[in-house]
Amino acid sequence: MSDKADSKENQSPNKLKKTLVSTLANQIDNDFERLLVFIKERDLNQITEAVKQNLRHFAATNYQTYKGSIDYFNKYKLWGSYYPENEDYELAENRADALVNHREDFEWIYKKLKDNRSKRIMVNILYYWLMSDTKRIEQISDRTFEQYFDLDIVKCSKKEVFVDIGGYIGDTIVSYSRVYGKDCYKKIYSYEIVPSGMEYIEKNIKLFGLNNVEVRQKGASSKNGSMYLASDDLSSVSQLSENGILEVPTVKIDDDIEGEVTFIKMDIEGGEEDALLGCLEKIRQYHPKLALSIYHNHKDIWKLARIIDEVDSSYKFYIRYYGSATLPAEYVLYAI
Repeated sequence: MSDKADSKENQSPNKLKKTLVSTLANQIDNDFERLLVFIKERDLNQITEAVKQNLRHFAATNYQTYKGSIDYFNKYKLWGSYYPENEDYELAENRADALVNHREDFEWIYKKLKDNRSKRIMVNILYYWLMSDTKRIEQISDRTFEQYFDLDIVKCSKKEVFVDIGGYIGDTIVSYSRVYGKDCYKKIYSYEIVPSGMEYIEKNIKLFGLNNVEVRQKGASSKNGSMYLASDDLSSVSQLSENGILEVPTVKIDDDIEGEVTFIKMDIEGGEEDALLGCLEKIRQYHPKLALSIYHNHKDIWKLARIIDEVDSSYKFYIRYYGSATLPAEYVLYAI
């Protein structure tokens, strides 16, 4: 066989790969375009009725999964309640409002996303909001990497200054040390608002032999001040509010940490936008890696990226999904 023929043969797998990638991209683009056209051709009332009709179909064809999903939404009340027996359709109305009134925002973030995997995740989540089709979520459910630490996207070094906003029990900093190594950072700051959660963080720091970790009982915010917790119960869904029994100081990360930060993670039950606004100077000055939860409402999937892009347009955006295969939760925006 000639060298020329051998060269062509060796190239064929690469050509096949490129063809498959191109085909996949076209499928995702076509799916997204069909969704946009469907929404554009209908008004808010029609899309709301479509969402409600698809929820009824979901209940009729897979009641146990439907009930588990609706119970979840009603329990945490982040996306709107749904009690059709009481004519409470807030969940459906919120989904429809997001799809209709923020169609152009979804177009914007879709174009900004840097890989087909991110685009497929976003498209399937939007289809789920409209259709309540769990097959769309099954397609994007993937546990290849630890949440917040996709090794194809996030590279870390011994110079890392990692800020964990929403420390909970220290599980994220333990994951960081497991993924990158116990010595692969310069400093870690852990922000947690629940005192009992702080105790667990301190225990995990000692248990896993982590050094240079500073735990702060503060809430990350767009302004310095104070807010309140309803209780000291340890929960992954603790939220600050204007009233409560336990006062918690709130701080801008820009003011609370001196010097450089290189990596910021947030998972604070819908408070991500407010906390992000308190990090803008760090973002502007140091371009830290960002891993932000965007599943606590219907706007963060595009709005957080817009805030970041307005400060530093050089960021590249990715979305990864870490939730269950039956309802969309635990998806993360990476800004690199």
